[in-house]
Amino acid sequence: MKLYLYGIIDSSDQIKESIYGLEGAGVYNIPYYNIGAVVSEINQPIQGVTESNVLEHEAVVEKLMKDFTVLPVRFQTAIDGRDNLLSMVQSYYKDFKDNLERLYNKFEFGIKVIWPADKIKENIVKVLKTNKQKMSDASASKRFMKERFEKYKIDKEFQTKANKFIKVMDIFFSRFATGKKVGKLKTENLLIDAVYLVEKAKENNFREAFEHIKSTHPGFKYLFSGPWPPYNFVVLSPKSGLLQNAEQADIFDKVIRCQSLAGAESI
Repeated sequence: MKLYLYGIIDSSDQIKESIYGLEGAGVYNIPYYNIGAVVSEINQPIQGVTESNVLEHEAVVEKLMKDFTVLPVRFQTAIDGRDNLLSMVQSYYKDFKDNLERLYNKFEFGIKVIWPADKIKENIVKVLKTNKQKMSDASASKRFMKERFEKYKIDKEFQTKANKFIKVMDIFFSRFATGKKVGKLKTENLLIDAVYLVEKAKENNFREAFEHIKSTHPGFKYLFSGPWPPYNFVVLSPKSGLLQNAEQADIFDKVIRCQSLAGAESI
């Protein structure tokens, strides 16, 4: 019998609410000391990523979040039998316990900001052209070097403007966050791709900070998603034994869990 694992929770008690997961199977908690592994039984491995399966997985995790601190595992994590599951939990018990205490009463929020990169560069070029010297009588090599230098100046000014906007935005968000991972300019248009760890009590403050940023930079496009369980803030120590290295690295996935299928539209 395979057990499909949804997450680790900070309780060894049985789940009072009736929750149904993949294949319509009932969801229950397998206790280990003062924590538990939340599972359902499946007849065969889950093949492929489908919208239906992802939504069912995410729905279980969201219901668990109402009553527990959850360390959510990646989609499609299945373990052969109760004994193997308990061996895994025993192996990672200290890590699980430390993470549950650190992430107690905290949510993860995702923020993406798109800015008009083409327009930003056009404005930079216009400013630089006002001081541009004529090159009609320069040699081909000098014109080439001049053009390369102009591109360097444009790219440098572009980075400077991006860093300035990112710093301002991050200051507002960081006031109400206890942790963050900020991706900058993953593409020219994707200015910010970030996740923030926020205490439940500060959720409204964090949302207000987001609305303030939107109002001060109306020319940008924004995506706000959450609250999510803290996928990006679970930290595990390297271990040997039950799981292979690849499985150890992937059991708590870094938001490669199809958030778009679970309610967050892509931009």
